[in-house]
Amino acid sequence: MKSATCLWAAISWLFIVPASTFSASADEELAAALKAAKWTSALRLDLQRPIDPRLATIEGGDVLRCGLFPGKTHLAHDAEEVRRLSSRLAPGDKLILAAGAWKDQSFVFEGHGTMEAPILICPEKPGSVFFSGGSSVRFHGKHLIVHDLAFRGITVTRNNTTVFAVGNGEARPADHCIFHRIRIEDCGSADSADRARIHVWLMALRGSDNTVAGCTFENLRNIGQMLGASELPAQGLQRLHILNNRFACRPYLDNQNGYEVIQIGWSGVRAAPTGSLIQGNTFEKCDGENELITLKASDIVVRDNRFLASQGVLCLRTARRVLVQDNVFDGHDRENTGGVRLQGDGHILLGNTFRNLGKPADYYAWPVSLMAADVETFGESDELGGYGRAKNILIIRNRFEHCAKRIAAGIYPRPQYPLLPQNVLAQENIFTDMKMSGCFDYIAPDSSGTLPKELRESGNQNLP
Repeated sequence: MKSATCLWAAISWLFIVPASTFSASADEELAAALKAAKWTSALRLDLQRPIDPRLATIEGGDVLRCGLFPGKTHLAHDAEEVRRLSSRLAPGDKLILAAGAWKDQSFVFEGHGTMEAPILICPEKPGSVFFSGGSSVRFHGKHLIVHDLAFRGITVTRNNTTVFAVGNGEARPADHCIFHRIRIEDCGSADSADRARIHVWLMALRGSDNTVAGCTFENLRNIGQMLGASELPAQGLQRLHILNNRFACRPYLDNQNGYEVIQIGWSGVRAAPTGSLIQGNTFEKCDGENELITLKASDIVVRDNRFLASQGVLCLRTARRVLVQDNVFDGHDRENTGGVRLQGDGHILLGNTFRNLGKPADYYAWPVSLMAADVETFGESDELGGYGRAKNILIIRNRFEHCAKRIAAGIYPRPQYPLLPQNVLAQENIFTDMKMSGCFDYIAPDSSGTLPKELRESGNQNLP
């Protein structure tokens, strides 16, 4: 039975922006903000790809009759039959999984479709296939569409287990694939004593131009990630799209690092450009750790997401040139619910709403916080360091409503992290019922007196 907690959760400017990726209103909003701020943006929105047009096709009705799959139909009753069909399907073919309970069923499937004729993997009837027990799956190849599979109550006994894997090592990525309406719920160790030591990934992706859309990730009990995409392509851009998914019920277990909901990139390598997009998702009651989303790569757009009652933040951990636009961070008055934590340069926060974010236990959970750093620009030298200096940051036209705090600049300064934020502009933001003035309610001690001069405010409002 699900817990009561889970039931509760239910910028023409210098850019070439694909019309099918950015809505006209979002594009105009960004262009107007940059003009108002007289801001020279470093964003690389030209790296974004259009949303895969096949997604709208499969969302429009009966996937089997949508016209994308004119080839043969192959029916598999178990994992062994799936394995026998691996690498044998032609573009446009359909792999149908027989209706029923797929308990303790694990397979690796390879397929190579085309843009015009992808390969479909789906259940015999809508919502009819349920993986359970010790099941796990792995897909690699090109132009696969995996649709409407459910994974419920998967029991994990081995460390570093992935329930739903996309890509099969560096040599066998998955490219140009869509993973749609996948449900992965209530997975982890049966023994609560194992949950803090056995790492579990609900979904892990390796490859380029993939889409995860309309999926549900709920109640991961173990250390590990709901969606991990840390391994970037060896060549080219990741351009991962995470669209309109629901992430819910990530309980707090302990203070270890490693309970993120989403991770893109890895801090052990250069902050590589990705052109990835996180859009339209809902995060409910995700409390695993202070980094709800951790971005360890650059050139990412985070837009139109809702963060609800989650004790964690969107962390631009080792990232550069990230656009954070039109998101809602609503803490539902819970303590230690935060907004955005920034390291690195070239970020823009535009049109976001920070609402009812309760008293933070530390600076990590401020509505907006900018960290102290140890390297000038992360990833530009062989010595990567821990944090890149927060600089050239535009915070514009956001709303802060009924929050316990505002914006913190230079959090956790210390001898090993001496580099404080530079060139930060907070403009035309609105603060409602927050009983204080000024945008910055924490400014790190700076004996040189330099930091306050780097923090500029213009046209902000304080409302009752």
